[in-house]
Amino acid sequence: MIEIEVKANVNSFNEIESKLNEINAIKSKTEYQTDTYFNNPLLRDFKKTDEALRIRKTTINNRKSEIILTYKGAKIDKVSKTRKEIEVNIKDSKLMSSILENLGFKAVADVQKERTTYLFDEYVISLDHVLNVGKFVEIERNIEEGEDFQDTIDEIFRLYKKLGIESGFERKSYLELMGIYKD
Repeated sequence: MIEIEVKANVNSFNEIESKLNEINAIKSKTEYQTDTYFNNPLLRDFKKTDEALRIRKTTINNRKSEIILTYKGAKIDKVSKTRKEIEVNIKDSKLMSSILENLGFKAVADVQKERTTYLFDEYVISLDHVLNVGKFVEIERNIEEGEDFQDTIDEIFRLYKKLGIESGFERKSYLELMGIYKD
């Protein structure tokens, strides 16, 4: 699966939420996420290869919880965060962490965020308040490997324009923005 994602740094969500209502985007859920990122510089340094391996613990609408192991490949274009993404649900984050640590991976950072998700056509629009980093809007859509993604990127930027966002686009990961991974 290829995740096509564009992220923008914003000061406030108020006007954006109003515009989301105007275009009839559907508010889906509110989540609290803790992402624990792993790296193994001796095996393959994700800081250098632009990849990511994380365990995400999520509480949805203050009730349901899920745990997902995610691998993200390197970005494959120059304007978005488009990359290969593989996810699998797991039952126990501590056991999965132990497996990774026994394979030589080390936890490098936790990223905590509150995420409100909206759905619009085939797009997922997330309003993220990332602890110690800031507020971001992420618009994404998944496509099959081998599909052309440029039309989707163009559509995402048109959607940002509808939301009144024409600047502040960010390709850096939250780890880079936190100063964990530096350019």
